Amino acid sequence: MTQKYHIDCLVDQLLSPTRRYTRFGLGPIQEGQGLTIANNLRRALLDGVPGWGITSASLQGAKHEFMVLEGVRESVLEILLNLREVVLTNEFEVETKTLLGFLNKQGPCLVYAKDLVLPKGLTVVDPNQVIASISSDGQLAGEFRIEYGTKFNPKSFSSKTTPFLAIGGSFFPIKRVNYTIQKELNPITGEDNEYIFLELLTDNSIHPRRAILSAVDYLFDLFNPLKGYLV
Repeated sequence: MTQKYHIDCLVDQLLSPTRRYTRFGLGPIQEGQGLTIANNLRRALLDGVPGWGITSASLQGAKHEFMVLEGVRESVLEILLNLREVVLTNEFEVETKTLLGFLNKQGPCLVYAKDLVLPKGLTVVDPNQVIASISSDGQLAGEFRIEYGTKFNPKSFSSKTTPFLAIGGSFFPIKRVNYTIQKELNPITGEDNEYIFLELLTDNSIHPRRAILSAVDYLFDLFNPLKGYLV
């Protein structure tokens, strides 16, 4: 018999522009199956939900991470770390999974995430995130590589000007997942059922319900190939 689940959003709270807490209730589930479902769903949410991230950058005048650019307060390393923390989201489906963005700002000014020139379809979640501060005689210009996926794998990327500097990190939109399992008596069937209470902390680049759907799709894609070898 096919089990019918209900999933309800119990709490949905925006903690900051890039931190969103959501709590779901999932059930009823047959006794003994709650842990199996919850544990696999947790792993899939943490490992299988893709997102966008800036993975490398080529800044004008920067030959390595430990340089200081004239007229720029932050070091190249600090700028790279700030770019790594920029959260991106897509307004609609983007076919290409590796894209280029650009930046060109003349001081004096603060450089914000909203100053990044992004490919069509991508936007920043927090436009007011500070990237760098430039004095009157400074300039910050360059290009950066944007990738979509579930894992960060540094790759060589050639440039006609300066080399691209890799930004170590990941672009997982799901930051933390917790769950608890409770048993309750089903008033209709009289059986003991389990209910999963799932807590998600995301970077607000994906809707929490969409994240769960993506995790379920990931699990299907992971196990479906086995059927071909077993039937």
